Amino acid sequence: MPPYAWIPVWCGLAAQPAPAGWAALADQAAQRPDLAEPLHNTVNWARKVTANPIVKRVHRYEDIGRDRSWLDGRAKFMGGQPRQAWFGLAMSDFGATNILLTELPLLAFAYRCTREEPFRARIEAQLRETATWSPLQRPGWQLCVPAPDPVPADYDDGSWLATGQGVRALADTLELLPDGALPADVTAGIHALLRAEIPRIRDDWKLHHGWFRSGDGRPQTNQWVLPTEGLIRACLAEGRERFAAEYELGVANLLRAMDVQGRQGEFNEGIGYAMFTVGSMLAAAHAMAADGDLRALNHPFLSGFPTWAVEHLQPGRFRVNCFDGGGARTPRDDWATRGLLSTLVAFTGSPVARFALNRLYDSPSTDLVGLLTRASTGPEEAPPLFACYDGPARRVNWRESWDDAASGVWIRGGHPLDSHDHFDRGHVNFIAAGQPLLIEAGTPSYDTPGIDRLYQSVAGHNVLEVTGLAATRSPAPITVARLGPEGGDVTVDPTACYPGLERWLRHVVWDKARLAVDDEVAGVPGRPAALLFRWHLGTQAEAEVSGDAGRWTVRWPEGEITLDSSLRVQVTAEKLPDNTVCLGQKDNGWDFLHTCVVVRTAEPAETWRLSTTVTPR
Repeated sequence: MPPYAWIPVWCGLAAQPAPAGWAALADQAAQRPDLAEPLHNTVNWARKVTANPIVKRVHRYEDIGRDRSWLDGRAKFMGGQPRQAWFGLAMSDFGATNILLTELPLLAFAYRCTREEPFRARIEAQLRETATWSPLQRPGWQLCVPAPDPVPADYDDGSWLATGQGVRALADTLELLPDGALPADVTAGIHALLRAEIPRIRDDWKLHHGWFRSGDGRPQTNQWVLPTEGLIRACLAEGRERFAAEYELGVANLLRAMDVQGRQGEFNEGIGYAMFTVGSMLAAAHAMAADGDLRALNHPFLSGFPTWAVEHLQPGRFRVNCFDGGGARTPRDDWATRGLLSTLVAFTGSPVARFALNRLYDSPSTDLVGLLTRASTGPEEAPPLFACYDGPARRVNWRESWDDAASGVWIRGGHPLDSHDHFDRGHVNFIAAGQPLLIEAGTPSYDTPGIDRLYQSVAGHNVLEVTGLAATRSPAPITVARLGPEGGDVTVDPTACYPGLERWLRHVVWDKARLAVDDEVAGVPGRPAALLFRWHLGTQAEAEVSGDAGRWTVRWPEGEITLDSSLRVQVTAEKLPDNTVCLGQKDNGWDFLHTCVVVRTAEPAETWRLSTTVTPR
């Protein structure tokens, strides 16, 4: 029987037998004759890793970049400030533990299968170095904003992302290694490090170290989840009974983090952050379940999440890329997506994730969890083609079919728990026959100049801008009149996002070949202002703009926009950067320059009605 075929967590069953742990799963996969080729490939990948030098911790800002350490680009903007070294070194810990998580369990698995000495020696060398990294996460990660103030010598913002990644890497490695593989002093050093992390993480919650632990806490964030995983995994590695109170604190924190997510599986920080945060949840839940505790693995959030995640794929191999979701291009061999889906299959048996891997992507990931996924069999199930998510990460998404050449629409609302999100309430995205017509700017690297002004702001989205009125990230409800196979009819109300604005309602109607948007704006009473909308086009081609007064037409090679305004407007086209259409293509220092149409009232106004129709050519 496949390891996870009998764990129907998606059915909400409360009492299930404990699944196999990492070591047993690895042995089952290694003994499958039909997996000989992927097993061979996995071991060969591990051989390539042994050629890399071990990762070493650096202790001076000037040394970041040496010994495979990583410099967060934001630190460069703090030149000469006391917090530069604090932040740079703390973030280098995040980079270092990420490498450990990628390499150490893989090497341990390869040694378990082959007993080849180079694998064992490389693991020993890395663990001897890592045993000195106490704590796994040094303070300073919170000091990401430049400031000249001195940092107190006792500054402590507590455990963070490196904690969860580091503990997972070490716990998985210890479990996968055969007994007696390491010298006693190395094993003792790693266990001592893990034991030291337990009271440190516990006290961070007690003393409210770090912004997300203050007050009632922010359990919806990735920053809450990864240290929580670290606490759970360290307790399991060192003895759940020995650290019973700390273990229960970790479990309570993990369940809180799941409880505040959407009831339909929505993750409030968007799909980009879900890639590693839900991965952390799954790793903790699986380790708990393997020890006989299924409280997390059976949580309803993990039941709905695969459908919400898979529905991010839009026609043309684009992705719903609101939030800090990076670029939108999602090829069939997309490493991050396949890794997340493989983890869902391996740890929950999700039929939806299995469908996506088999039908929408090029099979499971080519790593250890992908190998475990290949060893698992079970049913597959296509998710719905359309949905309205009314909880966190509020949106409507629709696609004509799962064909890459289909049409697709997504519309953004807003929820109080949304985080890592943009000033994007009311944004409309439209893909016709696989060709992007309306896009958003997406998210580049955090150290990209102008990220706040050109990407995350209203300027990076197809939304309203009111001159002199700063938009806020506030709730924006979505009302659905119709949503079905042929298209949809929805209304978004982002009024609360514009303090003092009397009303902005956006009504959107679409099918596979046409999208119509009716905007109704009532401004600040007695205070006329310049009002404008942007329409970001999925093209670098020049747009031909024609018309006058309130009627205009915009044409470009792939599409056409017709505008009907209650007021005289000015319509122009300009070039703006995006990380959506051509991820990785550099042009004048930006990821990509696309054409953006700006529709602006000719004179300041209090009220305005604008009808916009978008059709492919």
